[in-house]
Amino acid sequence: MDGKIIHDGVHGSMKITGLILDLVKTPEFQRLRNIRQLGLAYLVYPGANHTRFEHSLGAWHIARRLSQEIGLNEDESMLLQVGALLHDIGHGPFSHTFESIYKHYVKEHDHMRLGQDIVLGKVNLTGSENGGRIPEIIESYDYDFTPVDVANLILGKHGKRYLGQMLHGDVDVDQLDYLVRDAHYTGVAHGIIDLERLMKVLRVHDNELVVDEKGVEAVEGMMVARALMYSRVYFHHTVKIAEGMLTRALEFALEEGHLWDFWRMSDCRVLVELEDLEGLPAEMVRRVKYRDLYKAAVLAGADELTGEEKRELLTAYRNVRKRQEIERNLADAVGAREGEVILEFSIADLMLSEPRLKATEINVLLDSGELQPLTKVTPLANALKRRQTPRWAILIASPKGYVGKVREVWKRVIFG
Repeated sequence: MDGKIIHDGVHGSMKITGLILDLVKTPEFQRLRNIRQLGLAYLVYPGANHTRFEHSLGAWHIARRLSQEIGLNEDESMLLQVGALLHDIGHGPFSHTFESIYKHYVKEHDHMRLGQDIVLGKVNLTGSENGGRIPEIIESYDYDFTPVDVANLILGKHGKRYLGQMLHGDVDVDQLDYLVRDAHYTGVAHGIIDLERLMKVLRVHDNELVVDEKGVEAVEGMMVARALMYSRVYFHHTVKIAEGMLTRALEFALEEGHLWDFWRMSDCRVLVELEDLEGLPAEMVRRVKYRDLYKAAVLAGADELTGEEKRELLTAYRNVRKRQEIERNLADAVGAREGEVILEFSIADLMLSEPRLKATEINVLLDSGELQPLTKVTPLANALKRRQTPRWAILIASPKGYVGKVREVWKRVIFG
């Protein structure tokens, strides 16, 4: 069968053919070449310039291998492969950087919903004449699934539970690729996992994805890697400051009626458009481009906050207007301009008194034939799930000249 050989920096040579090749050729998929996988992490880790394009191909490659290891039939295998290939098709510029903006300003388009709409042909994201053909391409092949099945699987939904878990579970093809890939390109050894072993110890049992008892250590290793990558890379305070600055630039632009179609843009296009606006957006972009970033004035852990303070901050986390009001009050209190004091949160779990455990919980198939949740088999699983967040719960940053003042007044200004 004719196809193309793609050489990947992580997985080596990968041959793509048929439906997968046709999907890779679409403008929507090619667009992912211009979306950085780790947003602005390259400002801290210079090698982190890899893109959603490479990651999506990597997730597809692992899905194909896992399908073979587990023994999925041809239709299930191809459905999983297409879901893995297209799972990030809706990502906007700088990947997760603008998530809060989607929720507040562009309610009809978060990246997951946008991904569904692209797979269903409801959105032509690229403006290309060849755009919007993904459902037509899927339907042109004689597989026993539809674009709707693919769109649902991308959200982890499928009648066969194990298929959803393979794309959205405790151990899924998405994570297996991004942990290896992000570790490789950042140079952070914490993300290294035993991918080969993990492929061999996963299986389907009673309609769900489980891990053999002999594979518990490999899953523990993956969970350690994930927890440390969250602390060391994804929530590195300098990365979050840079992302916060760029987010404020886009918020200012949106408030002025500009860039409402930012979610269609590439990383470079957003930077150019923001810089052309002058004022605060342009200043923020220039600071990010030349790494003249704000400094951390406050890095406070959850244990430094009372229950009432956590609740107040959780409200601000969920409400962009509330967060913007706090930032304005802090700027006024230290004599800074609007936009010169930014407030960032680690994920909401850290704002809660007891971190929530994810609902998806991979089970272990014991040698006796009994199924046990991973958390019952190894205490490390519970401990690691609670440590998936960084040590800081709240980060306040500003230009260097205001750092001392912000440090003095932040509690009084925010909590009264």
